[in-house]
Amino acid sequence: MSRRSTLRLAALALCLAAGSARADDPLTRIVNGRSFDQFVQKTLADYAVPGAVVAVASADGTVLVKGYGVREAGKPEPVDGETRFQIASMSKFVAATAVGTLVDRDVVAWDRPVAAFAPQLELAVPYATRNATLRDFFAHRTGLPAYAGDLLPEFGLPPEELVRRARFLPFAHSFREKWAYSNYGIFLGQQVAAQAAGLSAPQLLAQAVLEPLGMARSGPVQATLFEDGNRAAAHDLDGSVMAYENVDAFSGAGAVVSTGGDIARWMRMLLAGGVFEGRQVLSADGLRALYGASMVEGPSGPLRDPNAVAGLGCDSYHFLNRRVVEKNGALNGVRTIVTLIPDLKIGIAIFANKQLTVFPEAVRAEFLEREIGASGRDLQAEIRSEQAAWINLLTIPKPPADAAPLAHPADAYAGDYESPLYGLLRVARRGEALAVTIGGRPAALAPWSGDTFLLTFPNPDIAPGLMTFAFPDGAARAARIEGSPVAGMMSVGYGSFSRVP
Repeated sequence: MSRRSTLRLAALALCLAAGSARADDPLTRIVNGRSFDQFVQKTLADYAVPGAVVAVASADGTVLVKGYGVREAGKPEPVDGETRFQIASMSKFVAATAVGTLVDRDVVAWDRPVAAFAPQLELAVPYATRNATLRDFFAHRTGLPAYAGDLLPEFGLPPEELVRRARFLPFAHSFREKWAYSNYGIFLGQQVAAQAAGLSAPQLLAQAVLEPLGMARSGPVQATLFEDGNRAAAHDLDGSVMAYENVDAFSGAGAVVSTGGDIARWMRMLLAGGVFEGRQVLSADGLRALYGASMVEGPSGPLRDPNAVAGLGCDSYHFLNRRVVEKNGALNGVRTIVTLIPDLKIGIAIFANKQLTVFPEAVRAEFLEREIGASGRDLQAEIRSEQAAWINLLTIPKPPADAAPLAHPADAYAGDYESPLYGLLRVARRGEALAVTIGGRPAALAPWSGDTFLLTFPNPDIAPGLMTFAFPDGAARAARIEGSPVAGMMSVGYGSFSRVP
């Protein structure tokens, strides 16, 4: 579709799921004998996704918001443009937008050291404490280990305590050395920016973005899901309903709830240079800051652009001759993605109510080929081949073939240990196995090799780690979490525990 026809379509009208699709809207336009709408329906079936919503928006107005399938498998209620979903890590892009409005007001700055307005935030490396900026946190370049700290929302800690504990998380690499995805880092950046404005993190999201854009069915916390019955259930890989994941403690790192209709309003504002219905919500400079290259990421996007970069709460890459800005997300039973083509002033958001499905990426790739041009590759086959890798993220690793036997009797590991980052670790003998709690939350230990155990959690989105016990004088005196046992796998992080006398 050409830019001219895209903008002509965008200016025509708002078409919601309850209405019939226009003959010339992007979801019914015929390309290679098949409309985009037909493609979405077939792909939904191919990936066995119970329900989804697709929102296409432009700078001149929403083109289409349409629901597909059902809110919950086995029940008749359909997904529509008003169905609430957890948008998962798409929240980071919304949170960056909210902080951008504070930058516009000179409450904070992207490149001013956070220590200037948040002396309470200390990191494990003093140099980083003195020099880290909001840009460092929102571009994942502080030095915090990838995914480390993701266990902390399980503990019910207040935000002030979550900020205090940051000083106890060891860095995995040097400050600004490389990009490492950190939910904890996004939380820290949003939290201290909100405090500088005299707000809580959820209040910042609501007052800076959700309310000004009239996103009436959206909210900054999980409770928004339950305000009425029009919400998407979370579905496991086998299609069964699973528990929603609550990440309210990390706020804008993943807690926002929204709908296709509401998220299209936010997209319209971004695509229109920060303007929504005649009001400047985010300045043009603020928008450029979000999109701008803040850190090299490495290959990304459907064509594996080798020069993909981190923006602020988002990522960007090139698809053929166009720059694309994007953010995806995943929580228990939900996958999301938002993809903007700033040059063409059009974008798409896809929400799907199934665990770790690549359905959103498949729909996004088809959209990019229709809007920008054919890639000359079979992107759908490539994306389908990636599904196994996503599923493997939930696979419990098996001990190595050369694993050593348990080095000590099970009783020798039992006892209480403390960590300034994670709190109390309690290990107790239960028959032939070990029962464990961390910060009062249950976990499991299974022998791995010698004095090392595999640490797993009931929440499947918390990655497993290795816990090694130290016996310097014949008795267990310490334990340490070493991260994932599988190269390239998400990690619960790092942390040391000392035996409580």
